[in-house]
Amino acid sequence: MTTRIIALTILGLVMGFIILMASVSFFVRDPLPIVGPNQTLLLHTTELTPQIRTSVTIDGGYRVDVTVEHSEAQDPQIVLRPVGGEAIILDTGTDSGGAWSGSGQMTRPGRWELILSDGAEREIMPFIVRE
Repeated sequence: MTTRIIALTILGLVMGFIILMASVSFFVRDPLPIVGPNQTLLLHTTELTPQIRTSVTIDGGYRVDVTVEHSEAQDPQIVLRPVGGEAIILDTGTDSGGAWSGSGQMTRPGRWELILSDGAEREIMPFIVRE
């Protein structure tokens, strides 16, 4: 009888652990995008209209190139910063199609925010830079 109780207890603990691990996907609804060296991350606004398309490219030395494609009626302000930190300085310019581009040096891996402002509207797009 005691052997069955021990076996049922172990079975209950194992099943509880499996159910806990399976339920993690229900808690993580919108994971942050992850980008690493020599990769490009594509981001699109959901709160700003018309939609602004952004690409963030990081090279092997963590130098970042940001390209922002927007409509002619928009004049977005762009800030790139680590979460809880100061914004990095971006060398900016526009190409012949009117797309905004900037480049700068990232200071560390971890959580970053690309903040786009167009007038009174503002959207924060978080992402993770991995090593």
